[in-house]
Amino acid sequence: MRTLFASILLYVVVACGGGGGGAEAPAGPQVPVAERGTRLTINIPSANTSDTYVTHVYVPPASTGDRAAMPVVYALDGQTWFGPLADLADTAQRGMIVVALDGIRRNIDYVPDNHCTPNGGGHAAFFEFIGKELIPLVERQYGGDPKKRVLFGHSHGGAFALYAMFSEAPGAHSFATYLASDASVSCMPEASSAWDQAYANVHRTLPVRLHLSYATLGNFAANRDYAGVIAARKYEGFTFVSRAYTGTHGGIVPEVLNDGTAFAF
Repeated sequence: MRTLFASILLYVVVACGGGGGGAEAPAGPQVPVAERGTRLTINIPSANTSDTYVTHVYVPPASTGDRAAMPVVYALDGQTWFGPLADLADTAQRGMIVVALDGIRRNIDYVPDNHCTPNGGGHAAFFEFIGKELIPLVERQYGGDPKKRVLFGHSHGGAFALYAMFSEAPGAHSFATYLASDASVSCMPEASSAWDQAYANVHRTLPVRLHLSYATLGNFAANRDYAGVIAARKYEGFTFVSRAYTGTHGGIVPEVLNDGTAFAF
């Protein structure tokens, strides 16, 4: 696996400060056809956002086990990260379902009003779509264990993952694990600080897992500082890893996906 992702990391992504969604994903590894899962694309309309989302789904081969007991990785910016995630699932044979939403409205859906991109503020409605519309559809049609849901987001998507984690009370979290990669918290310091503070004002437990990653050539300082604030809370039941990755804003993501899914499972 390390060899595989070392080769993937050779592709170059230009570092971007806040809301950038990364670059074109690298070509995946060669896996025998019999060992590959099924990949499909569907359109899901949302009553909460009044938009329709292009959604990519990866379902592993039957040989990997019972789908109802599998973890499901819900990923943002699916136009970029669905391919690497599906390739990872095929190569590692981890037995996971992948659901990746294209980020056509990412500046609206992922973040509140912020200093980096216009038209923010749709994140609450988008989270309602995920919890009340997307997740029930996925688990009804494709499977997945409700106790093993994972949310992955990068850049603005990473900020959304943090918002999602802090927006629900203990015992009510939609996801068991949150993977926030080089989150654009520097674009919204007041809002992102308020998410954590509002949660800490009410709750002492945070029974989830968080993998917070940040790029040495990306949003390093803001994420490092945010990680320090979270760690200082000493939430009960909280499993937390924060890690700096050497590389650019988007260039770290393949390695983060490998480490993050291993951490989640």
